[in-house]
Amino acid sequence: MAETSRRHPQTVCSLAIIRDRNEFSPRSAIRSTAIFTVTRCPKSVARFSIDHRAFDRTATRAEILTGIAERIPDGATLIARASRTPQHYLRHAFASSGPLPPADLQLLQRERPDLEIMPLEFANSVLEEIAAAYQIERAGPGSNILSRARRAPDEAQGLWAAFISSHASRHERNSLSAAWQAWRAIERARPVGF
Repeated sequence: MAETSRRHPQTVCSLAIIRDRNEFSPRSAIRSTAIFTVTRCPKSVARFSIDHRAFDRTATRAEILTGIAERIPDGATLIARASRTPQHYLRHAFASSGPLPPADLQLLQRERPDLEIMPLEFANSVLEEIAAAYQIERAGPGSNILSRARRAPDEAQGLWAAFISSHASRHERNSLSAAWQAWRAIERARPVGF
């Protein structure tokens, strides 16, 4: 019975941040971002949009995160994969008695306190299973940064699909995923602009 009480928020933004190294690595740089936005609508179930950006190493983390914060609708729920801090980094931070630097999502929360930010933890195997079920193309293990950056929109959509599988009622999940599949078919049919 608890399933009927779960509802998809009015607006969900699924964020994928592609980095060339781990987020906590000193030389890590954001190379691509994708924001997949789902807004529930009374007449058409939902509206979908994707915002995909690429960056070179000269773009700063602050500039990129400010740009992300500006593109997220007011009052949205932001979902993203939770940051994983490598063990060696934790040991070094604790040994030096210094605080851990803030993660991307913490910085976004500081800039946009109106957002409900949900860091999600899904194993890669779960995301692979969802990607297979919805025919989402993900960059494979060991893919280069260019391949991973190109697949950022798919990564954001796969994360949202994982989110609705665990945070929406069966009825809502079925109607949202059907609308999303229709939107994806239309997007794939659009001519590519050069």
